[in-house]
Amino acid sequence: MKMNLFLLTMLTIIMISCGDKSTESSSKTTESKHHLNIPAKGIESLMEANSQKILEGTDGSVIVGVGEVNRKKADIIIRRDDKIIDERLMDENESISFDYEGRKYTVLIKNIKKPLVGAGKVELKID
Repeated sequence: MKMNLFLLTMLTIIMISCGDKSTESSSKTTESKHHLNIPAKGIESLMEANSQKILEGTDGSVIVGVGEVNRKKADIIIRRDDKIIDERLMDENESISFDYEGRKYTVLIKNIKKPLVGAGKVELKID
């Protein structure tokens, strides 16, 4: 009886110690990297000319700016920490990609709206 109790106790200790090691190693490998706070479905936004959107992240933020907008093209600027990552004059349905801490994000120009009078607007999708 004492021998069975001893074996059961030892077996329990071994199983617990083995289980702890596997959870430690899996928690180290699944450590989350830095990322931007963007929902899984992405962000859709209608932005006016000469405006900007701040994308908050876990290690700083990225600013997506819209410069001048004409009937066919829009000036898109992507900045991080006062450094320009990319700036392009883009058409509708054109996209621009950038990296944030090893993860790739895309800004898609869905639609450009430029009235005869007033500021132009750009419909963006960020994911």
